[in-house]
Amino acid sequence: MNIETRTVALEHLELRDDDDGHHLVGIVAPWHSTFDTGDYIEQFAKTVFDKSITERGTRIPLLEQHDRNRHPVGMSMSWENTSDGLVADFRLANTPRADESRQLVLDNMVTGLSVAFQPIRNRTETRDGRRHVLRLEGRLDHVGLVTAAAYNEAKVLAVRAYDPDDPQVAPRLAKWRHLLTN
Repeated sequence: MNIETRTVALEHLELRDDDDGHHLVGIVAPWHSTFDTGDYIEQFAKTVFDKSITERGTRIPLLEQHDRNRHPVGMSMSWENTSDGLVADFRLANTPRADESRQLVLDNMVTGLSVAFQPIRNRTETRDGRRHVLRLEGRLDHVGLVTAAAYNEAKVLAVRAYDPDDPQVAPRLAKWRHLLTN
């Protein structure tokens, strides 16, 4: 299996405390950016990871530095396809490694998110003597929390704690919450 990785930058952090632990939210694949791999110029199509998210959207792990030999520091909770890129919300594990990862992000020492994917379908063309690859479909394996970014335009939008009463974060729970408190 040929898995490739692409990294994006982290910025603009926010922190909130609650019972469900901490979350890391960020753009993992920007739509309007290109990455020069050295061999070719790459760009993601807006639908590149749709199938992966449909099939296993809440089972995509967040790993430290793409280290597949260790347990994840977080797990995907939700995905949103915005005009800027693919936004993921990861619930961080209640472990010392996840706490350390969170603190490294808050201290601005860890600066990237990186998608690890297996290319499925691409469109390739030559422009100005360079090969350009548009990723049309890829199997999203995991997201890495990494120190260096390939895509500078992407960023962490928030590091926060889960709020079960926030209808934006937990719409179904917020809708029925009144039944649980009586």
